[in-house]
Amino acid sequence: MTTVIKPKRSETAASAPTASDLEIGEIAINSADQKIYTRKSDGTIVEVANAAGAGGASEGFAIAVAVALG
Repeated sequence: MTTVIKPKRSETAASAPTASDLEIGEIAINSADQKIYTRKSDGTIVEVANAAGAGGASEGFAIAVAVALG
């Protein structure tokens, strides 16, 4: 049986999660901006992947998602 993993997500451009949106280590994806975020143990939100930083390639975003999901 397949396990479906659904990270927090947004399709609104320039929308980033806040510390109250995520638990430590939880990930969030903004598909409009092609960015992945997580919350660190100190409570800060960090951007861990940005497809635009790799030339806007959606392949890079897909790889970052695969890495983030393990």
